[in-house]
Amino acid sequence: MANVNDLSTTWTGIDADGWYSKIVLTGDSKATFTQMANVKDKIKLASLELGTGFLQADACEVSESGSHTIDDKTVSVCDIAFNIPVCSKDYESMYLSETMRPGSNVDENFPAGLVDYIKAQIGEKVNAEIERITWQGSTTASPPDLCDGLLKKFIADNEVVDVASPLTLSESNIIAQLIRVVNAIPKTLKNKPKNMVAIYMSTVAARYYELANYAATPALYAYDTATIKLQFAGYQIIETTGLYDSTIVVADPKNLVYATDLATDEKSLTFKQNPNPGKEKKYNFIGAFKIGFEYYKGSEIVLYGGTA
Repeated sequence: MANVNDLSTTWTGIDADGWYSKIVLTGDSKATFTQMANVKDKIKLASLELGTGFLQADACEVSESGSHTIDDKTVSVCDIAFNIPVCSKDYESMYLSETMRPGSNVDENFPAGLVDYIKAQIGEKVNAEIERITWQGSTTASPPDLCDGLLKKFIADNEVVDVASPLTLSESNIIAQLIRVVNAIPKTLKNKPKNMVAIYMSTVAARYYELANYAATPALYAYDTATIKLQFAGYQIIETTGLYDSTIVVADPKNLVYATDLATDEKSLTFKQNPNPGKEKKYNFIGAFKIGFEYYKGSEIVLYGGTA
């Protein structure tokens, strides 16, 4: 983990005992999915589809009628790890040196709270990257991702409902395009209660929608907007940083699957001192986790866009 020391240019003294970071919104759309834990390698997803025409007149002897289909998919998880080195020497030139233990050969010579701070930053970055891979991931991209995401799977599935000729979303067309998306929702999904179906869209698209609403009804935004939940035609909107700016997905969140070994693995990591002689000033943040993404029924998913 290379350290760029910008703090040496302006000395503020020990009273400036605070850190900040430019942290992007990480999003966590995968938290709305069906969670499958304890997946070490692969797991089967089974779904049942009942046919029609199985009702008949009652009689003393009722004949067999109707049909059903059992389908299954295999979810494979990807093994992911990281090992980020840091050096205590990098922090001695900063004001943080005043919070370090005296001496140049002491063990664990880091300011109080710094390790927890770096752990939190790694957790934010890991979560943001998983959010991106959840949707955009592609093992055939250049450079390749470590895991295939949902968009790649949707595009390859003929059962997924595609909205033809999508446009680049903007404030001026977002509502018209959302109408097209909602009109494309299949009956099986429309028949579900609206609170069981979600519209996933990027933060950029969500802002376009918010601005379009503001232009139409500015008085509404004179109140506390924190209490206003975004929705369209009765469907909840889930802001999703992992989606491309002009991509929209409609699905029952329970139809989408997030598989992992342990749900908290990607947020858990260890901090170890390098045991090799002469490298005692180096420390490592180490972590590993498994992730995989899938869905049950492509016919109950609507895709607008899907690529950058």
